[in-house]
Amino acid sequence: MIVFIYGTTAEAIKLAPIMRRLDARGIRYEHWLTMQHTEALRKILPQLGLREPDRIIADGNRGKPLRRATDVIGWGWQAFRWIEKHRSELKRSLPSNTVVVVHGDTMTSVVGAYIARRLRVPSAHVEAGLRSGNWRHPFPEELDRRIVGRMASVHYTPSEIATANLRGRENVVETHGNTVIDAVLDHDEVEREAGQRYALALLHRFEFISNEQLVQETIGALIKHSPVPIRLLVDAYNSETLERVLASAHAGDRVVIESKKSHSEFVILLKHAEFVVTDSGGVQEEAALLGIPTLVHRVATERQDGVGRNVVLSGWDLDAVRAFLEDPDHHRFPAGRPPISPSDIVVEDLIARGFGS
Repeated sequence: MIVFIYGTTAEAIKLAPIMRRLDARGIRYEHWLTMQHTEALRKILPQLGLREPDRIIADGNRGKPLRRATDVIGWGWQAFRWIEKHRSELKRSLPSNTVVVVHGDTMTSVVGAYIARRLRVPSAHVEAGLRSGNWRHPFPEELDRRIVGRMASVHYTPSEIATANLRGRENVVETHGNTVIDAVLDHDEVEREAGQRYALALLHRFEFISNEQLVQETIGALIKHSPVPIRLLVDAYNSETLERVLASAHAGDRVVIESKKSHSEFVILLKHAEFVVTDSGGVQEEAALLGIPTLVHRVATERQDGVGRNVVLSGWDLDAVRAFLEDPDHHRFPAGRPPISPSDIVVEDLIARGFGS
């Protein structure tokens, strides 16, 4: 039995290609949700072709998104109480060949690996081995993946560097890319519609949003130096801060706020954007695949996708932001299609280990 435990929209997007491939082969699995993201996660499941979850471990902050540290504590307590309440029943009902699959570097990744340990079943970590080398950037993601790396039984690494980071560990399987590659390539090609040129901005990480001066300076640089209008995508976690800063900056039509899109809609927007400004590691990977000029607005990144080609790391340096905006097309790189599907590698390995029966 394969059990996927996840709780954010990004995890759902990156795990969905694996689940769709299992569905195509008639292999049974379950998915248990922590609802770290609440309404956004419920909304995206059918868009990704995923059925209703088999179990709900926690439900955000009483059904609402986690916004404050106190919300996270309450959510974590829900998850702890759930596993303690259901542990005996699950140990009896789950088959002996059960594995818990977690993804990436979220708080749910840690919760899922912990649940596997409490159930005394192995856990498999997709997108394993990534390291920024700085526990504060990004926080808490760098700590999350180090903790999961200690608890996981199988490690699916997306690159040679990630594999090297786990040197000496057993059961390290390189997938030659991240499953987000399949999440993008599984979408049908859509022709670009004639219309206004635009760029995309996605800025949502806690360490950025909580630094209001940096937010103001970044938005100011985008307004002043972007060669094209920017569509700034927001969700429940960053909308309040970004809307307030944008209103005081008198952006006009230079930077326009839009609600977060479904993944299929976002992929279409991404493919046709002039450039991207983001602090999202997942978007960095998607943009690297497509060769789109991308400014990763972070101090450090654990991912090497596109760095030195289409991707520039700002280091939160406003001069780096301005330099990128002066000539983003300088960083355009031909799109490529990898010969290997990372999701196929994960599926084949899970089956070979006896978890798919």
